[in-house]
Amino acid sequence: MKPWESKGCPICRRMWEIGEQPHRLGISLVRQTYLHQCDVCGTYWEQHERYADAISSDEAKCFYPELVK
Repeated sequence: MKPWESKGCPICRRMWEIGEQPHRLGISLVRQTYLHQCDVCGTYWEQHERYADAISSDEAKCFYPELVK
């Protein structure tokens, strides 16, 4: 697992830290997560019930094919 400081950019990490979120693209009922994407750096984020984590663009395409082209 990557350290927090190496995920996304300072702007999107700060959004999560202060209770805001990058742009929400949609939801996966199967995964029970929301998919977000940073408008600044383009990082995809999965929002779980208690935390958020950055995922690769390949993972985003695989898990959310209807949201990521």
